[in-house]
Amino acid sequence: MNNLNWGEFKQHISDYVGVDAAEITESTDVYDDLYLDSLGLFGLGSHITETYQLNIPLSLVASISTVGEIFNLLNEKGTPIGG
Repeated sequence: MNNLNWGEFKQHISDYVGVDAAEITESTDVYDDLYLDSLGLFGLGSHITETYQLNIPLSLVASISTVGEIFNLLNEKGTPIGG
């Protein structure tokens, strides 16, 4: 586990998508609430993995639909880049 901070994480999401961090919860849908398409989700994933310097298995990304799932995946399955 990577012990990521939820408040900091959702602020990074907010900065990327332009939605107020106060409106982002674990159940926020990346498609319906953040208005991302699959390419937008890929861009967000790249931004987050670069920010935290953690890789996540691409095979698990396809099933993501909420911000909480991204957080949990990065926190539980993220591996250090270059490590």
